[in-house]
Amino acid sequence: MTDVSAPTALKPKSIAGWVFGGLSFIPLFGVLFGIIAIVIGVVKRTRGQVYLGIAGILFSVLLYGGIFYFGFIAKTGPFADLKAKQVSQLMNMNAGQIALYKGQHGKLPDALGDLGKPSEKNLFFTTDPWGTKFKYAKLGDDHFELTSAGPDGKFGTSDDITESF
Repeated sequence: MTDVSAPTALKPKSIAGWVFGGLSFIPLFGVLFGIIAIVIGVVKRTRGQVYLGIAGILFSVLLYGGIFYFGFIAKTGPFADLKAKQVSQLMNMNAGQIALYKGQHGKLPDALGDLGKPSEKNLFFTTDPWGTKFKYAKLGDDHFELTSAGPDGKFGTSDDITESF
């Protein structure tokens, strides 16, 4: 006689690792969910959950790395035009602070450093979006000029942005 044993019940597979692996593609929380998916995959010995968690973490790293690179480091790219527009806004804010200084002291400051330290109550920017300090020049008792070195970071080139107030 042959021994016919009852079929053994299959263990239900955990879907938690798959759910957390899918959630790992959500920006900001993805790394946390990816780590959870990896841990569940390792414990349950399911490679797919581990790979999905790793893929989600890599997605978050690439997404935020790209945003950081194009937003702060790259001189060209999708945010280059926005930085040029931002320079004008920063210069206008600085001009407002310079006008306040003139109202309080009766004269224009000799340098941007005379405005004091930037703070919540003394809001001005000493650098442009590319990280170069603004150049300030008095043009008389009532007029002054602010210059940004532009994307190349060098003054005296064609990409400089200058506004007179």
